[in-house]
Amino acid sequence: MKQWSENNPKAALMEQKRTAIVAAARQSFLDSGYSQTSMDGIAELAEVSVKTIYRHFENKDELFSAVMQAVCRDHEAIPGERSMASLTLRYPWFDDPSVQGLTAAGKEYLDHVLSEEQLSLYRVVTRDAHRFPELGRRYQAEVVDGRTEIFEKYISRSARMNRWKINGPRNAGSVFEALLRAGLFEEVLHGIKTVEEKGVIARARSVANVMWKLMQTEVL
Repeated sequence: MKQWSENNPKAALMEQKRTAIVAAARQSFLDSGYSQTSMDGIAELAEVSVKTIYRHFENKDELFSAVMQAVCRDHEAIPGERSMASLTLRYPWFDDPSVQGLTAAGKEYLDHVLSEEQLSLYRVVTRDAHRFPELGRRYQAEVVDGRTEIFEKYISRSARMNRWKINGPRNAGSVFEALLRAGLFEEVLHGIKTVEEKGVIARARSVANVMWKLMQTEVL
């Protein structure tokens, strides 16, 4: 796609069209799934031509990748925004190496993964990934690995500031996620239960206390 300077009126128009395309694709993918969504349908919903979509995105996979980033953007740092300085600005808890900071991190994580959009995104991927392997790879790289990376950096920072030794910060981040999700995520995903804010806070606090003890004893 041709690049325009920021002060060129065409640049603003192109950005508006890209935003409309991603918004239309977001609605289509989350409502209908990956396999049932067509580029023609997205173009109609976005009120652009299919040719315009391909000026912005090489293929359907790339467009779905943009949708994944859009769904995560409100809650989660995207690639290129995961430096220590950026994470400290984005997440108030990132600079709090305490059990309270870990609790806040857990609550924000649960608020995110239990949101309707994230649950819908997960359903789309699990429904179609066996037919479209690239779908699963992109979800793993851009959503799952991204969250774990943030926890990895937070745990490394907390351990350093508390003078603890963590042998595997990446693995520790995965353990924290697994403890937060255990049982709860599947029950909410399958519509077995709904969780109010007090329930999310209680789960985050309980898991943070367990995780903190594991970090203190340096078993991770």
